[in-house]
Amino acid sequence: MKNKKGYWIVLLTIAALLLDLVGRVLADQFVLPLWCDSIGTFLIAYLGGPVCGAVVGFSNNIIYGIFVDRQTVYCIVGALLGVAVGYFSKKNVFDREFTTMTLGMGLAVFSTIVAVLISTLLYNGMSGNVWGNQVMMMCMDKGVPRYVSYVIGQFCVEFLDKLVSVEIVYLLLKGVRCMRRGSKKKLQAAAKLMLLILAVSGCFGSIDTANAQETTIDYDSYVQKIYSKEEGLISGEANDIAQTKDGKLWIATYAGLFKYDGAKFVYLQDISSVKTVNCLYVDEEGRLWAGTNDSGVTIFINEEPINVVDDQNGLLSNSVKQIVCDSLGNYYIGTVEGLSVVSLSGGVKVTGSLDQIKNVVSMTADDNGNVAGVTERGDVFWINNGKQIPAPEGIEPDACYKAAFFSQDGQLYLGTTDNKVYVYTMKSGKPVLESRIVMDGCEAINCFYQTENGELFVCSDTGVALIDKGGRCQSINTNNFNSSIDNMLMDYQGNLWFSSSRLGLLEMCQSPFEELFPKIGQNVVVNTTAKWDGLLFCGTDSGLIVIDDKKEVSNTITELLQGVRVRCLKVDSTNALWIATTEKGVYKVTAKNHGGYHIKSFTEENGMPGMRFRTIIECSDGKIMAAGDYGVAVLSKDSVVSILDAKRGLANEKSLCLLEYQDACYVGSDGGGITRIDKDNHVSSITKKNGLSSDVVLRMVYDPIQAGVFIVTSNGLCYLSVDGKVTILDQFPYSNNYDLICNSDGTCWILSSAGIYVASAKDLVKNVRTEYPLINSKRGFRASLVANSWIGRENDDLYLCCDTGVVKVNMTKYDMTTKSYRMILNSVKVDGKSMEINRVDPFQLSADAHQITFSPEVLNYSMDDPYVRVKLEGCDKSERVCRLSELNSITYTNLKQGQYVFEIAILDDVNGNVIEAGRYVIEKDIEMYQNWWFKLYVCLIAGLVLMWITWFITRSKMQRTLLKQKLELEYAKKQIQMSNETILSIARTVDAKDSNTSQHSYRVSEYSVAIAKRLGYSEEQCENLRKMALLHDIGKIGIPDAILNKPARLTDEEYEIMKTHVIRGGEILKDFTLIDNVGVGALYHHERYDGTGYCHGLKGEEIPIEARIIGIADAFDAMTANRVYRKQLDLDFVIGELKRCSGTQFDPHLVEIMLSLIEEGVIDAERLYAKAKGEQKE
Repeated sequence: MKNKKGYWIVLLTIAALLLDLVGRVLADQFVLPLWCDSIGTFLIAYLGGPVCGAVVGFSNNIIYGIFVDRQTVYCIVGALLGVAVGYFSKKNVFDREFTTMTLGMGLAVFSTIVAVLISTLLYNGMSGNVWGNQVMMMCMDKGVPRYVSYVIGQFCVEFLDKLVSVEIVYLLLKGVRCMRRGSKKKLQAAAKLMLLILAVSGCFGSIDTANAQETTIDYDSYVQKIYSKEEGLISGEANDIAQTKDGKLWIATYAGLFKYDGAKFVYLQDISSVKTVNCLYVDEEGRLWAGTNDSGVTIFINEEPINVVDDQNGLLSNSVKQIVCDSLGNYYIGTVEGLSVVSLSGGVKVTGSLDQIKNVVSMTADDNGNVAGVTERGDVFWINNGKQIPAPEGIEPDACYKAAFFSQDGQLYLGTTDNKVYVYTMKSGKPVLESRIVMDGCEAINCFYQTENGELFVCSDTGVALIDKGGRCQSINTNNFNSSIDNMLMDYQGNLWFSSSRLGLLEMCQSPFEELFPKIGQNVVVNTTAKWDGLLFCGTDSGLIVIDDKKEVSNTITELLQGVRVRCLKVDSTNALWIATTEKGVYKVTAKNHGGYHIKSFTEENGMPGMRFRTIIECSDGKIMAAGDYGVAVLSKDSVVSILDAKRGLANEKSLCLLEYQDACYVGSDGGGITRIDKDNHVSSITKKNGLSSDVVLRMVYDPIQAGVFIVTSNGLCYLSVDGKVTILDQFPYSNNYDLICNSDGTCWILSSAGIYVASAKDLVKNVRTEYPLINSKRGFRASLVANSWIGRENDDLYLCCDTGVVKVNMTKYDMTTKSYRMILNSVKVDGKSMEINRVDPFQLSADAHQITFSPEVLNYSMDDPYVRVKLEGCDKSERVCRLSELNSITYTNLKQGQYVFEIAILDDVNGNVIEAGRYVIEKDIEMYQNWWFKLYVCLIAGLVLMWITWFITRSKMQRTLLKQKLELEYAKKQIQMSNETILSIARTVDAKDSNTSQHSYRVSEYSVAIAKRLGYSEEQCENLRKMALLHDIGKIGIPDAILNKPARLTDEEYEIMKTHVIRGGEILKDFTLIDNVGVGALYHHERYDGTGYCHGLKGEEIPIEARIIGIADAFDAMTANRVYRKQLDLDFVIGELKRCSGTQFDPHLVEIMLSLIEEGVIDAERLYAKAKGEQKE
């Protein structure tokens, strides 16, 4: 029976584990606001107890962590949850709803606390769940402190997850009890509640999925800019493009290597090894590899060429075509003569060659040691774990390939010389054909590029396309940039860059302003726009242009108006399109039910006042009013019912605009002000005498907020209030305005020759001087608005009339200011000499320095030209604010002594908030006489004079004092001797405790002293260092023997305990006063020069020199000593390790000294071993 029960427990445990895994997969698949990975854990904890619950909770996180990053670390949390539920299950918690919910809340709080600690330490607070992350960001946007936001976001996920999980377990158990008792009603109720919970969770998932679908990016709406010779890329072509980790762009050309920071191209003409660059590669460490046509490969670190690998170093050829690095750290250099393998271990060197793989045109590597590539002949080659193997059988043999790419999920994409892409899924290390995609519009596929969010781009000789998640091809319109597109990337701001060996560079920037006419190949001035019958109608000086989904179409209307100047388009309430023209009168167009249009014209023959019309409006009673050069026509039921002209009281018949307001018609004229005609035909005028700034009235716009009228005149803005009073809005900063658009929320767009000003109706009416945001080319609006044009609107979308066509923009989403910028200020010039500066350490400016110059770089590839604010606190009385494009070097002269802070910030145009900022502290040294030590020097001089005068008087007393000091000195020497013996005894005790390191401390002290002498240490300093070295491992006294003398490899937990010996040593020696800084050796001898040591993570000069000396001596002895688990290492190997670790683990200068001491025989490990054994016997 016991065996049978154990069998069932095992099966149930496996089933519970599968339930957890399936729940987690479904939660991720449907983007649910909970984990769904605890139900199985809780069930098995109830059925099998805490141990089974811990096993399942631990295992499901481990298994899921194999496929998903950041998951494995939560295995302990899962195990503890299983133990807790198993324990409380024995307390009959699941018998009642109240206790079940209480348990769920407790588990949620516990999970939140642990998860927040883990996520804060490891993942910048991110919860790993989209919903939780969104809650965090919302809280932070509302001003909630960051860590509180972390807790709130995590708790939202944990609360729902744990309560749903325990409730499901409770309902299942209750259902079982009901079945046993025969209570069908209770069982049905429980089932319904479970279905309701699952349905709600499903809704959350579907909502998020819908939102995700809404975030599809329309790359065709991006603004495009080509960089060639005229823009500073003097070569006029680009073979490749790469971005280093600092955000800078690098362009490979036949003329050499270029660097681009968003403002200018810099040609690296002084570097002889990069004169003709074919390809670029940025490795995981941020190094830039430049493959050239005739000089091999040059490796750059921080923009400086560090190494050159060419045929003199073993490269098969200096003509390099491709570079890639596999998951093992091997770099493959594809040359015309074969493939060379380069390693950085122990220095840059060629470690192998595959000369049968010639003329590589594409290479890619995955995370499993595979490298796939294509040769110029279209053949596929394969390398696995550094060894070439035959191309897998799964590769389609009849295709001629040109490009290879491993995607983020491990799939292999192979592009052909025609227009096909073969997609392979790796199964058991072999590619299996998954699908074949025909890339319409893409001939000769050159490369693939995948963004961080998983979008896969395809570049070819004839264009660019995107492969969506369903495997469908979506062409991207690059207009005339459609030849030999070889490579691409997405920069850190989200802009797309494409390189062409024929055309140069293409940048595609996201912009709220969508330029429609380049997509249809047009570039003309547009007078008016209107959206009607699903089409966009655009009136020009030579006819009508109609656009249907980014394509130009022709119809009977466009044919009718060919060559005719169209001035205004208006759609009325009956869905009829009215067209005002010059010389052809007015047209009314209605759509027929079965296709086609009915067109009616209104000319002088129909009673119209002339044939030249400018604008059309619809009145509240349905009548149409058309204004032109010879008055205003009023139409009703397709006939002219009246004419407003000079006979009816118009001061000037040339009418520019119309408005129905307060049961009257307002006619704005070209020089006669405004004529008001009410329903009783009473006529009145509003002119300069009544307060207008000009009698030329371009627009009249109703104010929905204050019920007045904004008036745009030829020289400014005015406002007509409800009571008829006219006010000139002379505080508005611009006068040459064209139009004003007022939203229902009071947001006003003032269209002008300078661009678009954004203001609120209330601010305008207040007529107070203020800053109004200006939308122009610096904000992505590159076109110029057309005067006297009439703009079409569809909801919040405006179709702006511009000199180069139509620009579409949404009034509520126009602010797409880039929120990410990278600022670089690595050096300043002091009196013409460049010096390094950083944000961490204060920059020391010498007292005799006269001039300091700051030249900050802000990497910006977007359409925005943000404001930059700079200030030198302590010098500048006010901030300097300018556009980024206007930012130049900033020079300060003759700064006084003291501390200054140089601040630079990128500002948001809309509200002036800081997007990115940097602070640099500058400390200028004071004059010598102002230093405290100089004042001390003066006091010492005065004291010496006084001592000389009183010397004879105090001579006898001094003799007695000297005698006393002599006795005290002898006593001190005895104390020192005793301390030396004590220290030696302690060191031997430590070595005796660790059986693996006999006499280790003695040898380390000898090596340390030898190094110190080379450094010029005095005898006293050497003696102090010797004592430090003897006591450097004193902390091992506190390490358990089982760990200290363990012959096998230490576990992670044991290793963490072992690492505490430095802290213990520091604590033991902190009160030891006989030796200065004796604790330094014990506390810091395991710090590494590159900062990766323990326990404080110090690096470089931050590590005390004594600790660096002891550290290298300690490592040398560890390698040259016999240990239980290995024999001493060969001296050549030890020397090699010292060289390899120079600059990473050890101080390079100390390594040089150590090597010279070994070479000269000053350090002789064998001799020291013999000497130590002799002393031990004594």
